[in-house]
Amino acid sequence: MGMLEVVKGDLTRFPAEAIVNAANRYLEHGGGVAYAIAKAAAGDAREYVRISKEAMREQLGKTSIEHGEVVVTPAMRLERHGIWYVIHTVGPYCGGRWDGDKKEKLRRAILGALRKAEELGVRTVAFPAISAGIYGCPLEEVVRTFKEIVEGFSREARSVEKVYLVLYSEGDYERALKALRS
Repeated sequence: MGMLEVVKGDLTRFPAEAIVNAANRYLEHGGGVAYAIAKAAAGDAREYVRISKEAMREQLGKTSIEHGEVVVTPAMRLERHGIWYVIHTVGPYCGGRWDGDKKEKLRRAILGALRKAEELGVRTVAFPAISAGIYGCPLEEVVRTFKEIVEGFSREARSVEKVYLVLYSEGDYERALKALRS
């Protein structure tokens, strides 16, 4: 199915050269996948929040990020799994509602992270289902949006060869596969 592959696994141990964090706009990794990544990377989530905020000031010159903007931090302890970078991106908050505006914000979040991976020269990048967790966007729509964007991006990609969408639970994995086929 080309560049995108849906897999079941733990993003914090997934052997892609870059993994993407579904962050909030202040990079306060307080819950969900963001907290798991921060804790796994630094051992202490608060320490990784500090590193992330510092990186945001250095890379963007401000204290929050918008949809489409990204911040890169070192993988630290995740390097033992072959991960070199963590790319932080912000998806939309849906709260169960889905519309063109949410899709556009998600599109920008995914594309921003893909272009940054390209800039970093990595061959593999792994994403969580951005916004499908506590942000309440429908998983099926998130998966279809990923497919659409990765297909378009594959035409401009030079270094990136494979994009993984990593789902933690069996149920989400099954639903994601079904959404890809529909």
